[in-house]
Amino acid sequence: MSQQPPLTARLYGLLDPLLLISGSAKAFTKHAFQTFILQGTFPTPSAVFRVRDESFSKWWTKATAPIDPPPPPVGSSALVAPILSHAHGVVLDIGPGTGPHVSAFSDNANITAIYGAEPAVGLHPALQDRIDKAGLTARYHILSCTADKKDLLAALAKQGLASAAAGDRDRDGLFDTIVCVRVLCSVPDPDQAARDLYSLLRPGGELMVVEHVKNPWTTANGSVLGRAMQILCTLIGWQFFLAGCSLIRDTASYLKNAGKWEAVNIKWNFPWAPLPYVSGTLTKAR
Repeated sequence: MSQQPPLTARLYGLLDPLLLISGSAKAFTKHAFQTFILQGTFPTPSAVFRVRDESFSKWWTKATAPIDPPPPPVGSSALVAPILSHAHGVVLDIGPGTGPHVSAFSDNANITAIYGAEPAVGLHPALQDRIDKAGLTARYHILSCTADKKDLLAALAKQGLASAAAGDRDRDGLFDTIVCVRVLCSVPDPDQAARDLYSLLRPGGELMVVEHVKNPWTTANGSVLGRAMQILCTLIGWQFFLAGCSLIRDTASYLKNAGKWEAVNIKWNFPWAPLPYVSGTLTKAR
């Protein structure tokens, strides 16, 4: 459990999700005005979500753009590299977004190939740029698919991963390492997604996670204020403006219940915050 910062820092930290939702909402409002008012497009539900996805991709690309020189990692970013440095073999990277964590793979000679499943094609150019700059062009392959197992297997088969083509051989797993960094908050069915990821791991394979979760406000280390901010942001449209992201998931439980694990090494981080994280590794039973 990470040490609590001073009270002032914790109070300022309560504003973090409000800054995120306001940035995305502003981008959506601007794009929606151009599309539905200036261009005269009728705002059907599908059109609204298309505009949402387009505006989010553009805004998120800017919000996560690399800074040169890169600052020291802080907050949840500091959790990622120490975990991903142990990735090995054939790696599945679920929802890499614009790729802020792909550099953690760059100096790892134990990795043979990486497949990044990213459904938001608007994020692909920024992701590819980071892949190239990390020297991973030959090893990192972007898949235009969701984390849905059927969708993922079809995309893998197109990439020439032979065992994915049959679809029924995944009982023994396809991947040595599966990486989930800030992505399980957005999958439509987290329970099914966790079971699917477990089935895609080879025996002895490792599922590596850095995920924000529901604040454990009923525990000694949790925060009523952090939980209240999660509820407020949910009510004012967090899930819509943040492209399906949920603030109130018990991701650790979904993962632990996904199957038989040989070892579960997950810890809580920032439990006082509106964006607390669980991070660590789950090893599939051999």
